[in-house]
Amino acid sequence: MWFKIGFLVLAAAAGVWYVVANWDETGPALRQIGWGAALASVPFVVGAGIAGMLAWRRLLADLGHPLPVVPAGRVFYTSQLGKYLPGSVWTFVAQVELAKQLKVPRAVSFAVSVLAVVLSIAVGLGMAAILLPFGAGDALREFWWLWLILPVLVAVIHPSVTTWGINQMLRVLRRPPLAVRPSGRGMLAAAGWQVLSWCLMGLHCYILVRAAGAEGWSVLPLAVGGFTLAYCAGVLFVPAPAGVGVRELALGAALATALPAQAAAAVVLVSRLVLAVVDMGMAALSIHRTKHQHEEKT
Repeated sequence: MWFKIGFLVLAAAAGVWYVVANWDETGPALRQIGWGAALASVPFVVGAGIAGMLAWRRLLADLGHPLPVVPAGRVFYTSQLGKYLPGSVWTFVAQVELAKQLKVPRAVSFAVSVLAVVLSIAVGLGMAAILLPFGAGDALREFWWLWLILPVLVAVIHPSVTTWGINQMLRVLRRPPLAVRPSGRGMLAAAGWQVLSWCLMGLHCYILVRAAGAEGWSVLPLAVGGFTLAYCAGVLFVPAPAGVGVRELALGAALATALPAQAAAAVVLVSRLVLAVVDMGMAALSIHRTKHQHEEKT
């Protein structure tokens, strides 16, 4: 209980600071993009968050611990606030501790957290590799090298490879190996949810890109592929809260092939604001929903 309260207070404070500290840059960018476009992108981010949660929940069920949607959402969305604290490890810690309250063994929830991140990055980079070369402007010349990593990404999400990798991590942590290994069917189903999540995130970016002045459907693969590449880069750079800095640089570089530098920067800043607000809103909503259900039962 104390962990939950302390985590929520610190993570929520960090999330608010994350928005407020960057408002001098974000405010003008929001005026340039327009409130209408920013608000229109919100449902896509919410849908992406739901799909991401369902991918995590599917992996959890695949390892023998299915959870109802509402409790699963509370664990997932609350833990996402951990990425606003320095070091991405807090999302893992929060998922393990919050899932433990729902009788999910720590080793299992840790394994699922790792699986979810690996799957998310593999699917995201795979989509970037496929989509970016078909993007607008000079994207083909700039990002052709992503095709070279596709075989590696396919290998990484194979159940045998992921099981071996997680068991090695558990061994280092002096924990017993997984009693149930992920199945190909479970990984495929979770990957499907993750593809949907990345597509919706990319559509959110596409709305902002169009509002910034880009025209035509040719920028759609650039927006989706560029966003997934940037977000994955931010996740991989562990020390930065929410991948700040790295994600913006990567997304700005991708969008600069179709937009002027100032317009690309505005898209990056508004996207960062929308994602932060949705993260905090979904965490608050899931906690409120769980509390309401508990009160109804009592």
